[in-house]
Amino acid sequence: MPPRRGRARARPPAAAGPQVVAKPAFAAGLAGAAVAAGPRILIDGRNVQHALARESAGRRGGSALPTSALLARLRAAFSPPTEVELILDGHAGGGPTGRVAPGFVVTFTRHVSADAVIAGRVGEALVALGPAGAWSVIVVTDDREVRDHARRNGARVEGTAWLAARLASPGTSPAGTGAGAGTTFGHGRPPKKPRGRLISDT
Repeated sequence: MPPRRGRARARPPAAAGPQVVAKPAFAAGLAGAAVAAGPRILIDGRNVQHALARESAGRRGGSALPTSALLARLRAAFSPPTEVELILDGHAGGGPTGRVAPGFVVTFTRHVSADAVIAGRVGEALVALGPAGAWSVIVVTDDREVRDHARRNGARVEGTAWLAARLASPGTSPAGTGAGAGTTFGHGRPPKKPRGRLISDT
């Protein structure tokens, strides 16, 4: 009789190599900015546009400052190693978008609110850089909810009045503009380590 054939034994799976988890593109950019010792400024574009329009009209209202005009003024006021991202609700509509100059990015949020995008940026900074690194991120807005969320997640916050002062004196050193001793931007208080994980409003 022919010998009985046993069942073929399944081969053990090959040992998996080390897994590499890719960081989000923005998180990688934040890490690079931290190495360059430059702050990163996230600007609530529509909020700033309306605030600057009110100021130029003597607080009597008026139409929002055109995006092209705001962009030109921001580029004159900030330069590398400072990284600036102007975040605007809606679509570009033919306007400039993406990295428009060294250290300057324009983002149109399309179907997502700028508030949500800013919150995501701050959250990515906290995860990628930790509490001390997140302190290098500055959110510019007068929106209370955006400001509160940024503070809870380790970022610094400035209002549109601070930005207006910077735009009025382009090319000047940011040191001393609303800053305390030992700081370059923002308030001179040390960062506090958030309790637990990233705090979300959702």
